[in-house]
Amino acid sequence: MPASHIVVLGSLNVDLVTAVEELPKNGQTIFSDSFVIENGGKGANQAVAASRLGANVAMIGRVGADVFSEQVLTDLKSEGVDVSRITKDVNHSTGIALITVDSKSENTIVVSSGANMSCGEVELDSLKDCIAGASCLLLQNEVPLEVNLEAADIARDNNVPVIWDPAPYVRDIDELIRKVDFLTPNQTEAGLLTSRELKDVKSVHTALLKMKDITEAICIITMGREGLFLLSGNELKHVPSSTVISVDSVAAGDAFTAGLAVAISEGLTLIEAAELGSAAGALATTRRGAQIAMPFRAEVDSLMNKTTKS
Repeated sequence: MPASHIVVLGSLNVDLVTAVEELPKNGQTIFSDSFVIENGGKGANQAVAASRLGANVAMIGRVGADVFSEQVLTDLKSEGVDVSRITKDVNHSTGIALITVDSKSENTIVVSSGANMSCGEVELDSLKDCIAGASCLLLQNEVPLEVNLEAADIARDNNVPVIWDPAPYVRDIDELIRKVDFLTPNQTEAGLLTSRELKDVKSVHTALLKMKDITEAICIITMGREGLFLLSGNELKHVPSSTVISVDSVAAGDAFTAGLAVAISEGLTLIEAAELGSAAGALATTRRGAQIAMPFRAEVDSLMNKTTKS
């Protein structure tokens, strides 16, 4: 089977990651167990994940003309990602994410968007140049909303499905949510999108039914260790999470979305694609970091085979 061609329009960040026993409370100063500098950004994370899962990936976005940009571009190239459409912005810094991870693998993230929020006509022109024949377009919420809106239109004009990871949550997405084909919120984001708390299976089912009232997109809600939920017609379907030893939940959602995109591009059924994405997301939690934690296809296939046999 020829490799799928996936285009990612989104953010490129450098992650400053610190590990702690417990996340600090308001006003509290605590000591960190470790500190590392790694590449991140939801767009770049998804690009690396999709490449490691076997797709040909083109990344569109912006970095600053600073000390971080060469590291970002060099590492993406080493992962097999086409970086020829990534712009260096002399007026803004490369995006920075300040990430704190506790001993239970929970995290807090503060993002300084930098050049990511300067994406505009240059990136949309690049998208027009490379979208024809693509398997799908991946979008997130770390570039301007108006760029995502136009990008979705460009993809739809070229009959390319759009997979939108609505993270981090932003307001005023009523127009965009009607232009995408797949929607991959986590539990918190799904609650914000539907204005309800997702606390049990019934509330998840209700939220998914509400999503059907506002978009034709296929919505898959990821819920960490609880697995993921989607609708088949009006019937709730549950894909359990794979059993792994989790150490860090950073970028697990990006691994899931990339896995879903690759599987859909390969012609797998929706449930099969959700299962592959779920396995990719689970494996991403077994290693610390963002892009460095993205699993390879052989690892995902192995985990899925073990899950099937167990």
